[in-house]
Amino acid sequence: MKFTTMKQAAQFRITEKEDNYWIEDYWKAAIEIFTKDCAKTMKFFQNDCTDEEFYWLSEIFEEIAEKTQSKELISTWRSRLASVSSENYCQQNFTSKEMRQYVDYSEYVRSIKQEIDYAEGRIGE
Repeated sequence: MKFTTMKQAAQFRITEKEDNYWIEDYWKAAIEIFTKDCAKTMKFFQNDCTDEEFYWLSEIFEEIAEKTQSKELISTWRSRLASVSSENYCQQNFTSKEMRQYVDYSEYVRSIKQEIDYAEGRIGE
């Protein structure tokens, strides 16, 4: 599995069903594309990443942080999460059934914040 764009990697995870996506292959390919160029990765999260993509990509934040050792990326993720307010969070518009049914605003924030905190712990001093 190989992705040519960050958007392609994000969309793949959203559209694949839980029981038939290849987690290890997906993670390796996604981690590769998101660690290739840290500046481009930060720009993607700031400008081109939907709320739904951000949620699913948070699954690999630890690995991205460990590989890049970028504190700026952690700051970008925190800033991106802060930009999602309860007023603009629209659960029923998400593509994935799981997000529409189970991921309300408080779960969204809790889950991503936890992933960012874990990722920050992977950065050495």
